[in-house]
Amino acid sequence: MNVVIAEDDYRVALLHEQYLQTFSMIKVVGRALNGKELKEILEKEEVHLVLLDIYFPDTLGTELLPHLRMNYPEMDMIIVSASTDRNHLRTARQYGVYQFLIKPVSVGDFTQTITNYLKDKEWFNQDESFQAKDTLHILSGTYQMDQTVKSKNDQLPSGVDSITLDKVKAALTENEEGVTIDTMCQLVGISRTTARRYLEHIVAEGEATTKLNYGVIGRPERRYILE
Repeated sequence: MNVVIAEDDYRVALLHEQYLQTFSMIKVVGRALNGKELKEILEKEEVHLVLLDIYFPDTLGTELLPHLRMNYPEMDMIIVSASTDRNHLRTARQYGVYQFLIKPVSVGDFTQTITNYLKDKEWFNQDESFQAKDTLHILSGTYQMDQTVKSKNDQLPSGVDSITLDKVKAALTENEEGVTIDTMCQLVGISRTTARRYLEHIVAEGEATTKLNYGVIGRPERRYILE
């Protein structure tokens, strides 16, 4: 699957490419810093998916959607933008955008979106007819919680769910030096109260330890480190 990253911040584009590299079936065939570069890449490459920002120096990503849908009707699009303008979301829906991710996007949310997208692509390649329950996630992007997840949640204390817990553990795994509560908020996209609840649960289960870092005088930081 060929993917193009259309993002005007080169550092963000590299970060998204790094996330995509975890999927063996995906190949990034181009990076575009503006609308003009995106059009040039699409003219040369066979592209299956575009990760599209909205704010470019020369145009808006939403203004590109009619051109992309008309000229590349089989190509899929995922918007990754800091925009929270409802008109942008409405336009995205009108032109069949698969998902709208709001920056900053945690690695967990990013990879889960790509995972869901690939599952949907595989589902459409099957010959069997669909059932009413399939429309829930195909048309609304909502995935029903399977029995495995439900079983995991039944074993967890109130206020802790397995999906968020897995994201927090993944963030700890990727940061061997440990993370603070504020850092976890940024990595996973959760509140400080939620981050503290999940981190303390992991410590209570014996899967992580804590230590105090004395940075600013009088303001020690509690750092959580995976065992």
